[in-house]
Amino acid sequence: MANRSYEELHEIVGKLRDEYNPEAVAAAEAEVEKRNILGEKIHPIGRDLRSRKQLKAEKANEPLQTQWKILTLLFPGILNLIMADALKANGYERQYQEIWKWFFYGLGFYVMILLIVIILAFIQTS
Repeated sequence: MANRSYEELHEIVGKLRDEYNPEAVAAAEAEVEKRNILGEKIHPIGRDLRSRKQLKAEKANEPLQTQWKILTLLFPGILNLIMADALKANGYERQYQEIWKWFFYGLGFYVMILLIVIILAFIQTS
């Protein structure tokens, strides 16, 4: 790391932190401290990186909106599952899981209605 330029160290410590193994990042941070450049130039990127990670975590834990729960319950179908996959691809893990949950609730609801209709039809024919 001693041979790296300021820009390279800046990228390792900030922007590309997740692409390097933890030992390399620690070595880059040590080199930054050694050069006495750990100040305004490096910290804002670290804070920005943390805020992006925090936003990503918040996005992943965002609940499914009530209207989508109701629509998925009343109309369980392939479109719901396609939408669930799109949500997962965009980082909405909790919404993905909740769509699947409400899809199965809706499916169960219609299976129960079908069973009740079959049982009532059987009773009327007896």
